[in-house]
Amino acid sequence: MLADFSCDTNLPFDAVCRAISAHDPTHVAGPITERLIDSLGLFLIIYIVGRVVRRVCDAAATRGVADRQVRTLIHNVVTVVTYVAATLSALVVAGVNFAVLVTAAGVGTVAIGLAFQDVLRNIFAGIWLLLERSFRLGDNITVADHSGVVQDITLRTTTLRTGDGRLAVLPNLTAFSNPVVNSSTYNLVQDVVTVRLPADADLEAAIRDARQVIGSLESVTQQPAPAIRPQLDGEAMLLQCSYWLDHNAHDPNVIAAEVARNLWKVGRTQAAPPKNA
Repeated sequence: MLADFSCDTNLPFDAVCRAISAHDPTHVAGPITERLIDSLGLFLIIYIVGRVVRRVCDAAATRGVADRQVRTLIHNVVTVVTYVAATLSALVVAGVNFAVLVTAAGVGTVAIGLAFQDVLRNIFAGIWLLLERSFRLGDNITVADHSGVVQDITLRTTTLRTGDGRLAVLPNLTAFSNPVVNSSTYNLVQDVVTVRLPADADLEAAIRDARQVIGSLESVTQQPAPAIRPQLDGEAMLLQCSYWLDHNAHDPNVIAAEVARNLWKVGRTQAAPPKNA
């Protein structure tokens, strides 16, 4: 319920209320104007204070040891608290009874929880992801059918920049409830390249030459050493090379192309020369 609808001497704009009421026989416009101005003014004050606090927290987290995820979590929490505090304070100043407000908030929470349960689940999942830090901003991850570099983690979504330059926006619940493969946890990652050998290639010589050529590449680590394995694909012979590289120092796609090119050269070298007619 609203409080007694009359000018309140405890409010800053009581003089405005009385001036309006002096010309209003209903004595309603004055109190409405007074409470509207006071509630909007309090909302703006709390909003501005919240923005200042948020900037101070952001600056403190930036100067400290907190990483981008912690700064994002602090930023989002301060923003939510600011809006909630400003809205509740404005409603109380407007004359809404606090007990009624608490009751309405409880009922509203249940209704909102039922209507927006997926949104709330994503928000809680986002908070947990930011706290748990199973992956961080800048990490290369794979979630479900999506792979890319983590660009941002908000309260509701996680955004990935895919390898083809697109932006994938995933609900946080997807990253929370599905297995996440983080390719950035360790510096060394393994990659595999497979090429087809000519039918008449000398297999033993091809393996020996491939091991020598791949081992000479500076971008491929020697510990663990590259592994060359022959495989059959029907009647065709394949040569599979698994190797390790530092993905922070080298582009995996560029290295894979270089390895494939060298393996193809080895296969062509080991092919039997054409016979003269």
